[in-house]
Amino acid sequence: MHLAAQVLAPVLFILALGFLLERTRPIEPRTLSQVSIYVLTPCLVFYTVATTRITTQEFLKIGAFLVALTACLWVITKAVARARGYSVSRESVLMLCTLFMNAGNYGIPVALYAFGEGGVDRAVVWVLLQNVLFTSLAVFYAARDTLGSRGAFNTVFKMPQVYTALAAWAFRLLDVPVPPGMLEPIRALGLAMIPIAQLLLGVQLSQTVSTITSDTRRIGLACLLRLVVSPLLAFPLAYVLGIHGLTRQVVILLSGMPTAVNTSILAIEFNAEPRYVCAVVFISTMLSFLTLMVLLTLVK
Repeated sequence: MHLAAQVLAPVLFILALGFLLERTRPIEPRTLSQVSIYVLTPCLVFYTVATTRITTQEFLKIGAFLVALTACLWVITKAVARARGYSVSRESVLMLCTLFMNAGNYGIPVALYAFGEGGVDRAVVWVLLQNVLFTSLAVFYAARDTLGSRGAFNTVFKMPQVYTALAAWAFRLLDVPVPPGMLEPIRALGLAMIPIAQLLLGVQLSQTVSTITSDTRRIGLACLLRLVVSPLLAFPLAYVLGIHGLTRQVVILLSGMPTAVNTSILAIEFNAEPRYVCAVVFISTMLSFLTLMVLLTLVK
């Protein structure tokens, strides 16, 4: 447990700096977000894919695990929503809060501090697959009544991570080394994504505080599904899919991440109970410092 606390302490420290920065000198997080999405994250993806020692088999297993975990969570969340008599809109919002975890600006830093560069490699693969496979699904649940499937599908192909990953795979498949003069600045920018992402998370959480709703029962339900049920599903899924070693540790850890901050952005954009979604994002993130300490202790 002490080791887990040491892993999470740097994340909490930088997150707190971002929180205090927004409180003392209000800033527009969109600028940081755009720099992260369109410059830093693509660089991290390119560097990771171009230099990683992850095998194709591991890559496919991470993808299979992510699909299986999401499918199981979808079934459980659907059953819970029906048992509680939720309307279609309330069911959609609960799906938004439980299916999509903060594997990017929270999961990648924790994977780095817990497992080193090998952990980052696997976390980046997870984030890349999550972005490609589930962006449309997240937009669908945020805008179930207002946006067509074509608009959601097109969103995926506006993300630069997809193209940088394909470019990096091309270098690997053609067995052409990336020129050092090109690779080093890409590496530096990619590594900068990790602290910037944590600062951005702190800023976004600071702005979320003012929108917290008092619907504690629904908030608690979403946090339970995201922080407890999801990692509990991860252990048997990793066993069934034959995932071992470091990859097993990382996928189980990422399965217990709190609700993704981007879900609150989508909820605000499409008016999908934004106060509730923002509350789940904030409270699940705060509670995750306790649940992740337990999870890190179990996987390490």
